[in-house]
Amino acid sequence: MQARIRHVAVMCQDAPRVARFYELLFALTAKAQTSDELHAKMFGAPVLGSKRVVRPYERTIIVSDGNIGFAFLRRAPGYPGGIDHFGIEVDDLDTVFARMKERYPKVGAVKRPANRPFAAYSSHDPEGHLFDLAQHDSQNIRGVWSETPREQERYIKHITIRAIDPEAMARFYMDVFEFKEEEKALEDPNFYLTDGKVTLVLTPWKIQDYPEAEHRGPGFDHVGFKVESVETFKKDLETVISVDPANLAPRPASNIPEQKVVSGLLQSCRYGQYHVPDPEGNYVDVAEH
Repeated sequence: MQARIRHVAVMCQDAPRVARFYELLFALTAKAQTSDELHAKMFGAPVLGSKRVVRPYERTIIVSDGNIGFAFLRRAPGYPGGIDHFGIEVDDLDTVFARMKERYPKVGAVKRPANRPFAAYSSHDPEGHLFDLAQHDSQNIRGVWSETPREQERYIKHITIRAIDPEAMARFYMDVFEFKEEEKALEDPNFYLTDGKVTLVLTPWKIQDYPEAEHRGPGFDHVGFKVESVETFKKDLETVISVDPANLAPRPASNIPEQKVVSGLLQSCRYGQYHVPDPEGNYVDVAEH
C-alpha cells in the first residue's frame, strides 16, 4: 500500500497574517478562491442583498508547495495554537482501518464532513497525535490537493513530533502506513520515517529537558523546509521584515530560559541549519538541498 504525507495544519490567531509569511518566504501558492455561490452552498455562509457572501476575515487559508497542502486554521476558543495535525493520503482506507483494528484497537477514527477539502476521516496515533486520512481517488481531494504535482526550490521536507515513546510511534506508522525508516547514527535517539519524499521525525520528549524553564508537553514540534540557499532565505527574511515589520516579523523571544531550551532542542534535528519563528512563534527549520 502506498501512503504519502500530503497535509499539515496550523492553528492561528491571525491565519491570513501567518499564511502571508509562508507564502512570501517559501513560494507557497493557493488555488483560485472558491466562488461565492459554491462557498455559500458548502459552508452555509450568509448571502447578502448585494449577492455577496460574508466570509470571515480570519478564515482558513490553504496553500501548497506542489506536494504538501499547508492549512492555516482559525483558532477557535478552547483550541491551542501551533501545529494541530497532519494528513496522509492512502491507496486504500479499508486496509488502514483493518490494520488499526487488528494491531492498535485503542486507536479510533471519525468520519469528517463532506465539505472538507482533504479529510475523509480523522484519526490519531497511540499517543494522540492527530492526522487526517484521505483516499487518493476520493471526492474529498479538492483544492490544492487536486492540482498537478509540481517541483519547486523551496518545499516542506519534514514534520517533527516530540513523543514519549518515539520507537513505539515509529512502529505504528510503519505497521499501518508502511513508511520506511531512514538510516541514522547509532547514538541518534530520533526515528526518521519517510514516504519517499517527506520525512516524519519522531524525537524523544522528556520533562527533564525543561530545567529552569516553563515546560512544554509532547506533541507536534516544527515543520522543516528545504531551500536552494539558506543565505538567500535569510536575505529574503530581512526584506520581508523591512517591508512590513508589524505583521510579518518573526515573533521575538520574551523569555531567555525558554528560548535557550527551545533552541537547544531544535539542534537535535539533523536536518536543520537555521531556525526561525513565524509571526505567531511557531518554529520553522530551514536547510539547503
